[in-house]
Amino acid sequence: MLEIRELVAGYAERVLIRNLSFLVPSPTFIAIIGHNGSGKSTLLKALTGQIPYKGQVLVQGQPLPTRTGAMARTLSYLPQKNNVAFPILARELVVMGLFRQKRLLEPYGATDYQYVEDVLAQLHISHLGNRTFTDLSGGEQQLVWLAQLMLQDAPLALLDEPTQQLDVYHKKRVFDLMTSWVQEQQKTVLCITHDLLNLLPLDGYILNLSQPNPQLEKISPETVLAHQHYLEHKEVPVQ
Repeated sequence: MLEIRELVAGYAERVLIRNLSFLVPSPTFIAIIGHNGSGKSTLLKALTGQIPYKGQVLVQGQPLPTRTGAMARTLSYLPQKNNVAFPILARELVVMGLFRQKRLLEPYGATDYQYVEDVLAQLHISHLGNRTFTDLSGGEQQLVWLAQLMLQDAPLALLDEPTQQLDVYHKKRVFDLMTSWVQEQQKTVLCITHDLLNLLPLDGYILNLSQPNPQLEKISPETVLAHQHYLEHKEVPVQ
């Protein structure tokens, strides 16, 4: 599903990822953890073409595409911060997940909005569709963003701290949702998170970018607690 070979990425003044390599043979959930400044968001920005990188990234055995349309069919991405400064119905925001699949100026049709209704129903948030997005709570807004992500229906989903500032209830909803993507839709999910205790019941892997040589480790109560202890007692290394 995903192979990264000798990835090097960062910025002009600081390289944050050096020679990162790992192989994901089948659809799974990967929790990307580490201290602030360890390169978690940098990794996702490299995979989404926002910053240049060295090395090789293969998705389903093929090089990661660079063209916008082809990339949209390969991966979906939810950044850490999404700002909406104007009133818009939640339903209209969700349907924008189909934007890259449309030709220039092509309008959204009845089939597109039926997809929206199906996704909202799957998330149990159909009641939010006709509400103004900016009037929703933080947890409700995040579920709307996740609905938009689901509409993109790409085999690789990248999420940067999707549970940030959410309450306990909504955090569990989001982790349950990501688990269902893997189990029911055969997606590979890379999720940056600081909520390590939410990982305890999950299947998948941990990638700790604060470690000197990060490797995928199977999620288990023992590995989760070991990484929790590591992050609590180790400072992020200077790059």
